[in-house]
Amino acid sequence: MVIDPRFYKEQVEELGIEGIEIDPSSEEEALKILREVEDAIRNLKRIRYNLHMDMRLIRREYLEKMRDPDVRGDVKRRRALMDERDNLLDPYEGVDRIINTLLEQLEEASIFLREYAGLEIASTEEW
Repeated sequence: MVIDPRFYKEQVEELGIEGIEIDPSSEEEALKILREVEDAIRNLKRIRYNLHMDMRLIRREYLEKMRDPDVRGDVKRRRALMDERDNLLDPYEGVDRIINTLLEQLEEASIFLREYAGLEIASTEEW
């Protein structure tokens, strides 16, 4: 049984990622914010994993339906099943795009915070 995509969206919203302010005034504050960002990244990846598992289950279910001998030779029924599957997957894919965008932003923030806190030296090439 798959979980409604709205549940995943609610989980993402409950993380409060939009509320994380990435404007440290000291190395200690940068480290504190970095921990928050890394926690958010871990949680987003966990949510994305579960979301992808549900998407796989949906695809597998429709693949089985298309293997049915009555459906195999019927192009109209196959097309209808594929359209139904795609419509069912659309909300999941929307949440997946939101998660991927947030992960990209948080990864960039993580790099900035690490550099600010002196954990990573910014790579600069001199020519």
